[in-house]
Amino acid sequence: MSNGTSGPLDFGELVNFYEQVVDPLTLPIGLSALDFINIASGYTLIDAGAGTGALAMRAAERGARVLATDIEPKMVERAAERLRQHATSEARVEDFNSLQVPDASFDAAVSIVGVLAFEGGETGLRELVRVVRPGGRIAVATWDQEENKAPHYLASEVYRDLFPNRQLWPEGFFPSWTKVAVSAALLQAGCGRAEVHDFKGEWEVTSPRTVMHDSGSSIRMFPGYKALSDWERAEFENAFVAALTKNTGSDGVARVATRAFIAVGHLPVS
Repeated sequence: MSNGTSGPLDFGELVNFYEQVVDPLTLPIGLSALDFINIASGYTLIDAGAGTGALAMRAAERGARVLATDIEPKMVERAAERLRQHATSEARVEDFNSLQVPDASFDAAVSIVGVLAFEGGETGLRELVRVVRPGGRIAVATWDQEENKAPHYLASEVYRDLFPNRQLWPEGFFPSWTKVAVSAALLQAGCGRAEVHDFKGEWEVTSPRTVMHDSGSSIRMFPGYKALSDWERAEFENAFVAALTKNTGSDGVARVATRAFIAVGHLPVS
């Protein structure tokens, strides 16, 4: 889920945040992706941008032989710990835009909010196609930016309402992928056909009033947040908590709708 080229975001500082917050958000997307590419016992799988290895571990539990890759050494260290009980799986530092892996090495590849979350996504897609055998499958997923439903988008809306002439992050900070564009990119990368599946989920916040303490690490790393004065930061954080509180149910849990999509590419048999 990181590639080390995302500007001001230091993913080495976010290992605990990823495991506590991002993994629960993205793992359900990843599990759906594994189903779409039919990962089962004996399959070989590369997970590009694997983060702390939550999905890689679940694929290994299905009996797959998994290589979990990420460019951030601290993420890889944690992924390796989680995969240690699976002797045929491993984690190592790799740049998904230039994988040090032979051609046609895997039955399938997956990248959940990884390859498509950073600049140069087309290069990453070509690398995934290169390392998957003929007849294999690739699944890539990202947040649906046409729906704008993910935690960071909620933070951006709150920020924009408070500071109309400023942005939490600059234009182009996140690559803008549409479903049509991803399908076309998979075909251009070498897939014989591609399809896209919508994913609907929820971000569950068990304690909205402590969300900035529990989950605010990534929001505080955005350029717009860093540019705020101390009193503006307090105003923004209070407003973000208030926005979450509006979505709180009778059980005290705030639930925010999330929307993503999973694109599946099928490589030609020969």
